[in-house]
Amino acid sequence: MKFGTQICFALLAIAIVAPTILAQSSAEKEPYTSGVVSLKEPTLPAPKANTTVANDLEDPAAKVNTSAKEEPGAGSVKSALTYYNAGAASLNERHYKDAIASLEVACQLAPNSSAVHSELGYAYFCLDDYENSIKAYKRAVSLSPTSFATRRSLGIVYIKSKKPEHAIPLLQETTRLEPDNAINHYLLARAYDDADQLDDAADQFLRSIALDSKHYRSYFGLAAIYTDQSRTEDAIGLLKKAIQLKPDFGEGYEALGNALNSTGNHKDAIPNYETAIKLNPQDPIARNNLGVAYMSVGKNKQSLAAFKSAATLGPQVGQIHMNLVRAYLHVRDKDGALAEYGLLKTIDPALANIVYHEIFQHRILQVRD
Repeated sequence: MKFGTQICFALLAIAIVAPTILAQSSAEKEPYTSGVVSLKEPTLPAPKANTTVANDLEDPAAKVNTSAKEEPGAGSVKSALTYYNAGAASLNERHYKDAIASLEVACQLAPNSSAVHSELGYAYFCLDDYENSIKAYKRAVSLSPTSFATRRSLGIVYIKSKKPEHAIPLLQETTRLEPDNAINHYLLARAYDDADQLDDAADQFLRSIALDSKHYRSYFGLAAIYTDQSRTEDAIGLLKKAIQLKPDFGEGYEALGNALNSTGNHKDAIPNYETAIKLNPQDPIARNNLGVAYMSVGKNKQSLAAFKSAATLGPQVGQIHMNLVRAYLHVRDKDGALAEYGLLKTIDPALANIVYHEIFQHRILQVRD
């Protein structure tokens, strides 16, 4: 997703916003409960109830494999259900490796059960093993080609594994099979966005919103595209709508702060960053960008404190340390600036060189007195 997490730079005596996309952490896995796809980041819905799989295994089409290895004396269908139930119980406890071990046996015993392969794909997904998750879901899709849910799950894994070109055709099919599902359009928008097909992505985000006006993630995604297209005011309106719908949406407050910062409205950016930090206290980038906003309105001590806390949480993010060097200079702390500059040289020599040429040669004499 193009919004990502943006980091702002403080340049010389004023702060200038210069966004840089940083890697986004993997979304937190959803609990093992029935429901729709999470609205956080693309993740998989929990597997269906056991009765669905039981019916699937008891269906003659499942063609239970009685020659597969299994515990002595176990009946074929009964044994497949036993291993499935053991896998489901392990998933419920988030013991994913145990779940995989049981579900792999269930798949051997019932090789033509789409439901069992789907659950195996889900278990691998929970361990971020996208390669094996894709294999399991592809098998499930081949066994149940008209199931939009299985296609959607495979599409989600492709998104998470950064293969939008594979996700797009699957998610196009899910929107065809279930056109009135807002999440289907949202996921297709995400795939288009990741593939840099921004016009198609915007269209799908708009369709998702039309189907579900409370789908805050679609407002957020559309705002990201408008930001890329320099439609900042439109993006700001969408972000305000997103956090109105989801008051604890930390990413939304941070993105709104970034958008306001980019327009020079640093005063209004500050409370949005502060809220983002309260909601996501371990986020170093929001703290860094708060420091930029503070510096822009002349609150240099608050800026220094924000950059220090950001550097503690993001010790290897060079841009944060570059801002911290400048923050020390703004409060006329030469020793602090020199110490931070020395640290920056070990983290990112190129950024340290920028600091030297842009600031030290021109400002070092001003902090000696």
